[in-house]
Amino acid sequence: MKNTTRFIAVGFILFAVNALAWNVDKPDDPAAHDAAKISLTALGPDRGARTLSEDIRTIEGLNLSTGGQGLALVASVEQLQQAIKDLDAEVKDMEITVALSSDVLFDFDKANIKAAAQTELEKLGLIIREKRTGDVTITGHTDAKGGDDYNLKLSDRRAASVKDWLVKNAQIDAAVIKTQGLGETKPVAPNTQADGSDDPEGRAKNRRVEIVIQTKEKLK
Repeated sequence: MKNTTRFIAVGFILFAVNALAWNVDKPDDPAAHDAAKISLTALGPDRGARTLSEDIRTIEGLNLSTGGQGLALVASVEQLQQAIKDLDAEVKDMEITVALSSDVLFDFDKANIKAAAQTELEKLGLIIREKRTGDVTITGHTDAKGGDDYNLKLSDRRAASVKDWLVKNAQIDAAVIKTQGLGETKPVAPNTQADGSDDPEGRAKNRRVEIVIQTKEKLK
């Protein structure tokens, strides 16, 4: 009985040590896979270990002492990549840029976050939590409708609203977030057609909030 107890204890210690060595930024590291397999084998089939496939990320149902999250760290990597894809984020060497439509975030002429925007903002929060190392800059933009001063103030309030949401709901440190409003001064599309008539599609593209995230490492 004592030998069995020691064997189980050693197995759990090996598993915990090797789990802490797992690098979420290198989920396919062969050394990490081998270490995890050794640890799980030490646990034995009746002590929580499961049959392993070629990819350690397919293991389910494992509970660590870190709050019962199991392989949640690996899952977060997959969620992060999906969030980047869903938000059509622009990934550069040291920053990620996300542009969110103001029509998704706000009602017309308002700066209060809509309930329907929660999904988009949750994905944004995930990207910031996982990849930020420096500042996060949130910039509000409007179309050319309305006066310059009004648009500047509206864009500034909208940027501030996105910051407030991230601080309250995504646990992002307010000190790392900078906000600014540029009004209609930085359009990404024409506000009018070539003949001077209104261009609703162009104006919709210009109504946006851009978030630039300084990342913790160079991204490929």
